[in-house]
Amino acid sequence: MPKPFVPLLIIGLALSAILFPISNSGAEQNIDTERLLRRMTPPLALVEETPTKDEMYFDTYYEPSDIAQGSRTGHWSEITETYGYKHAKVQGYGSVTRYERFSNRDFTANIGAYFNFPNSYVHSEIGLGWYTTYIYNLMVLNEYGHRLYKDLFWQIGYNFRKYNNSNDSHMIYPGLIYYFGDSYMSANYGATCIEGRGTGNFGNFRGDFAITDFLHLTSGVAVGQWLYDIYGYAPSKEFGYILSIGLTAKVYKGISARVGYSYSMEEPKFIKRSLMFGLSAKF
Repeated sequence: MPKPFVPLLIIGLALSAILFPISNSGAEQNIDTERLLRRMTPPLALVEETPTKDEMYFDTYYEPSDIAQGSRTGHWSEITETYGYKHAKVQGYGSVTRYERFSNRDFTANIGAYFNFPNSYVHSEIGLGWYTTYIYNLMVLNEYGHRLYKDLFWQIGYNFRKYNNSNDSHMIYPGLIYYFGDSYMSANYGATCIEGRGTGNFGNFRGDFAITDFLHLTSGVAVGQWLYDIYGYAPSKEFGYILSIGLTAKVYKGISARVGYSYSMEEPKFIKRSLMFGLSAKF
């Protein structure tokens, strides 16, 4: 294990103990589609050549948000810490997340891996929540992508989320990903089925564009039903959109920082304005 990684791991575990204590309180359900949309495209490393050496990495993500929910206003936040390891064409990772919505907190822990094969890849992940009030108790994700032509891939994914109540959800999302240089564009159609409540539909479009060797611009647009599902209505009554933009910059060897902004709206009245901050380190 590289020597710089040891103190970082100790610090990370200590921060996790501080940031992610066990707690419980009541709140409305949220099917967490918005968070999945942010993570729907695999990393660029999957279409690059096999790395010449193993690599460990750490990533921290912080998103504070201002919320208008009907006549209620307040704040949400998300803090996620991720630890990962890359070996050849395999990338494994684990993460812990604290969600805070108004005065309520939920916690999840996820583990997953990407596996790259000639002309295809597989991505699997499982997540568990504890003392949950609005986030899933159990989440299972599986994705498969295959090269159509040169740097054009097709992709299909399935996501299952189990909650405290009976409104478990199933999501399927086929799509296309096109890589060009150090950039990519992706488009997905998705259908979300909530047991006992019907099916909602959405479209998701994302891009990551290399402006220079040290600076990337990211942008995304999602439009459709049940992106948040705050009120628990039928899909036809909960239509919305999400707009996001961000910049990622390499600030030192193996270290990059990112900042972004997103604006979300969902009927009948839910508005979310978010700042996004991240820091990544590779060893």
